Amino acid sequence: MNEKFNIIMPETTDRVLCIMVDKPVSVEGYTQNFLPRVEEMAARHGEVRLLVYFKNYQGWEEEAALLDLNMTPKLGGYVRRFAMVNPPQKLLALLNLKKPLITGKTRSFNEAELDKALAWVQEN
Repeated sequence: MNEKFNIIMPETTDRVLCIMVDKPVSVEGYTQNFLPRVEEMAARHGEVRLLVYFKNYQGWEEEAALLDLNMTPKLGGYVRRFAMVNPPQKLLALLNLKKPLITGKTRSFNEAELDKALAWVQEN
């Protein structure tokens, strides 16, 4: 495991990507750790189920944030369920701006609801 990247959680399956954000989101982490997994899931299953657990959110590198914003129109149509656990308020505001580009359901959970979030993101 590359310790400079955010952690792919053991709850991840071939249909659900669970990632723990405990480091700044870098361009390298986004393009090498996150994006290939999401693109593969979209190609293989025609949908993406994503759980992001903000354990110790430290922000984004500017270039990584811009890359994510640019990828939302391309990948947002594949999102079936997107759970944010313990999200900072500013990311909830950003999610509201991106919602028109995300076709699936989005929901936020507090940190004590991690198991509930995992069950929700796996539902059909």
